[in-house]
Amino acid sequence: MYVHIGKDEIIDEKDIIAILDLEKMLENKKLEDILKELKIENNIVNYKNSNEKSLILVKKQEKIEAYFSNISSTTLAKRMQKENI
Repeated sequence: MYVHIGKDEIIDEKDIIAILDLEKMLENKKLEDILKELKIENNIVNYKNSNEKSLILVKKQEKIEAYFSNISSTTLAKRMQKENI
């Protein structure tokens, strides 16, 4: 199944590693650490710095990419559950 993550982006559900709450990560200053640890600073897709609410980590062909979404992590999780029912 595919999941619409906002900004005209659709991701194959089987490629999603994690959906993270961006607001909580920014509060704890963990975003930069996570991006550095995963070595994905240069693999960020569609970051427009406009009301992003979640960070989706995706693995494609042994490469990890990060997608920022203006949709909350809770809503994205519900979309994935709804499609699996």
